[in-house]
Amino acid sequence: MIIVVDALDECDDHSSITEFIGLLFETYDHFPFRFLLASRIENYIDMAFTTGQAPSMTCFMKLETFDAGHDISTFLTSRFDEFCKQRPRLFQNTQQMWPASKDLAALANKSGGLFIFAATVVSFIMDGKGSPQDKLQQVLNSHLGLDPLYAQVLSNANRDDAFTKVLSAIIYLKRELSITDLAKLLDLTSEVVVTRLMEIQSIIRIPPDNQGSVQLNHASFRDFLLDKTRSKEYYQPLGEARMMVWSLA
Repeated sequence: MIIVVDALDECDDHSSITEFIGLLFETYDHFPFRFLLASRIENYIDMAFTTGQAPSMTCFMKLETFDAGHDISTFLTSRFDEFCKQRPRLFQNTQQMWPASKDLAALANKSGGLFIFAATVVSFIMDGKGSPQDKLQQVLNSHLGLDPLYAQVLSNANRDDAFTKVLSAIIYLKRELSITDLAKLLDLTSEVVVTRLMEIQSIIRIPPDNQGSVQLNHASFRDFLLDKTRSKEYYQPLGEARMMVWSLA
């Protein structure tokens, strides 16, 4: 049995992560299973794996050298095939397979080995807002990376005051809140919170009920919004987001 622990670097409490890794090595011989730990390279995590007996108990895999292109192509083909079967009316006048093989290959190449890019692209194209054929072309004509996709989703959103409040809360509050809690914090109804979240549903996870937590698909969306050089007109200064949330609390 293998237990997978992903994104160690996204835990804010560095000391707890270091302690957790140390405990794994101390109790290594007592487990009837193994751990697969995934993380970006951070100094405190690197030190935990390269000191003492840790190296002799660890097998390292450098993901930057792993070619995920074939797996991403398979994922894209499967999701688009399923989408076409579910929405045949949208492709009634399409004479050939959609997307074309060359477009699938281009999408896989743009992903750069990142499943999060491929998954976000699929969500964006299939979110029911606008023509999937046109949205596919928008993605194909954009630059590499998720930033253009984030900008495209935000440009299509109705960015009114309620939307700004909801987005600011998601950015500033790293602790995930439910729809109900967000509504109480922002002095909005749950229905308003949900409708504003639906504007960017391809890059966030909206829970099936009001008690579930709202989640970002990837932490890079927060990084994008907080970096003016990347987000430009969609920039959300952390100080302003913090003050807005505090004023409503």
